[in-house]
Amino acid sequence: MSNKLQYMLKDYIFHIEKVINYSPNTVASYNRDLISFLFFCEKIEINSINSLDEKIIRDFVSHLHRNGISPKSIKRSLSSLRSFLNFLLKKKIIKINFAENVKSPKAEKNLPEILQHSDINLLANYKTKKIEYYKNNDLLVRDVAIFELFYSSGLRLSELSNIKFSNINFNERMLRITGKGNKTRIVPIGSKAVIAINSWVDVRKKYSKNSSNLLFIGKSGKAMSVRNIQLRMNILAKASGVEQKLYPHKLRHTVATHLLESSGNIRAVQEFLGHENISTTQIYTHLDNQYLMTVYDKVHPRSKKKLNKE
Repeated sequence: MSNKLQYMLKDYIFHIEKVINYSPNTVASYNRDLISFLFFCEKIEINSINSLDEKIIRDFVSHLHRNGISPKSIKRSLSSLRSFLNFLLKKKIIKINFAENVKSPKAEKNLPEILQHSDINLLANYKTKKIEYYKNNDLLVRDVAIFELFYSSGLRLSELSNIKFSNINFNERMLRITGKGNKTRIVPIGSKAVIAINSWVDVRKKYSKNSSNLLFIGKSGKAMSVRNIQLRMNILAKASGVEQKLYPHKLRHTVATHLLESSGNIRAVQEFLGHENISTTQIYTHLDNQYLMTVYDKVHPRSKKKLNKE
């Protein structure tokens, strides 16, 4: 890949990371997608951005499709490419965004998995825990507090890992969160989550060996990594007898669905989750309908009766 194209890519990555404040994961995804595109251009001997046209973008999409890349990933790659070319367009390096009208293959809409209310009760109940998973009861107290806060406030994993004491208003039961795009929102904390957090704060004093303001820390007193938090939620699920694999985003899906189930207020759920576009939140209306039909089939006296043939 030419030095000029590499420079353009670095300039763009700096822009989305430092100016727009995209999350590290988003920046890494964009970077991977665009490096893949530039390598493709090099392979077909396109060494100048001015040599691009719509056909090359379409060929790139076909190349990804032939190599078994999922429609969802292709859609993300195209989105990364459109954003990059728009950046170059604004800087007047190119005159047209050739990716603008290129469409990705249609993907099947897979609804996100959620936990049922019975699973939530198991996760919150200390008495159900299998002892072999928790030889250290302090870690159980912490893990339950993490779970309760995930489920109470619908947080993203990165948001929870960065919570500081200064973000929490215990009197008002509110939490200040800095989410995607460095945007701040205020979310409520449920009463059970407050109780669980207070229990953890009492235990936390044993492990806080420095002046860290982070709410959740490990036995060493250091911040918990996002990977560690993911692993701890799986351990909590196994210890609770929950058969599903538990990951933080499933809890976010779950609380969103349960809120929509109860309130029907999609705008409020959008604000609660920090979604920029309501279209992102609308998937939970499908989940809600799916849940409704499942309940209907189970309990309605005539839902499964076969019609007698005359």
